[in-house]
Amino acid sequence: MEKKIKSHDSTIIVYDINRFSKEFLVFVHGAGGDLTAWKKERAFFHKKGISTLAVDLRGHGKSGRPDTAQSYSLKNFAKDIGIVLEKEKISEFSMIGHCFGGMVTVMFEKIFPEKAKAYILIDTAYKAPGILNEFVKYNPFLVNFLNRALEKYDLNRKRFGHVNFDKFIGGGDYDPARIYSDIIHTSLKSWLFTYENLARYDGVPTLKKIRKPVLIIEGEKDSIFDVSVAKKINRLIKSSRLVVVPEENHIINLNNPAIIDKNIWEFLNKIEFFKK
Repeated sequence: MEKKIKSHDSTIIVYDINRFSKEFLVFVHGAGGDLTAWKKERAFFHKKGISTLAVDLRGHGKSGRPDTAQSYSLKNFAKDIGIVLEKEKISEFSMIGHCFGGMVTVMFEKIFPEKAKAYILIDTAYKAPGILNEFVKYNPFLVNFLNRALEKYDLNRKRFGHVNFDKFIGGGDYDPARIYSDIIHTSLKSWLFTYENLARYDGVPTLKKIRKPVLIIEGEKDSIFDVSVAKKINRLIKSSRLVVVPEENHIINLNNPAIIDKNIWEFLNKIEFFKK
């Protein structure tokens, strides 16, 4: 069931919830995506009788597009999820984040360290890519100029929807058609503001503190965050387990949802997530 809520700064957050059991899996999509990117994974767990929640992150899908760059801080993305969980009275859950969604998941742990039972991090990073971080750090005047120009561009009258991700199944990490779709459906304004804030991400201190169970899933041929990045996350989180999936790239959640389902299901049963 699709629902919406006003977040702490009045941004409208759209989410989809299917309630079967008290235990929930919370799905967090990547930058440029939306909650429908998880439709096959969620369908798998629905058949198992497991409840799921998927959120359109701010600036994505059907959720609101805030006007200022600072509104897209990772802390705000994480707070939005916390507000949805509170509204729906969800207390038993594990969180699953892909790429940027994994970074939001780490920020969620930083803000709400007592809430989630476990985490699944898929093709994500412990720190912002160096080239992105350096661009924002060493070009402050250009970034500020772009921010001022974009903040004046009103998106409130535009309607945004969900993407048909099926047409991108089998694609590569840098598929021009998918990237163009990400920008158009997110809007250039929200897409750039999201990446500007992503550039400042450093999850290392939080990752070092995590003691709850964590599953890391990494595509062997991921060319955005390669296997060495996943291995670093694995070393930082002492309670984590790393699974490298042969022949898969960065968008494994679209290209091979079955292997995602299999590994998550096995992981959750090992940690007795469904134990009453």
